[in-house]
Amino acid sequence: MSEIKSDSSIRKNENFVETTVDGEVVLMHLDDGRFFSLSDTGKRIWELLDSHDHFDELVTATLREYDVSQEKCRQDLVDLLHNLKERALITIA
Repeated sequence: MSEIKSDSSIRKNENFVETTVDGEVVLMHLDDGRFFSLSDTGKRIWELLDSHDHFDELVTATLREYDVSQEKCRQDLVDLLHNLKERALITIA
């Protein structure tokens, strides 16, 4: 697993389509038809990726919205972003 640094660039890939169903974001991978859904905080982070494309920006935006320590926020974001990367939904550079 690659390390995510403060200045890491995070971008959504274009190989999926997304829709909202019952309050969840449902993503379908165009290459193989796999589905992935995000709810609650995961959904919000996915939305924040549209306007915050560096890890530190994403951390700052998340801390503004959630009552969580910076350490916990950073670790939870790393876990989610690695999960999204493994599913080829984002790239991290």
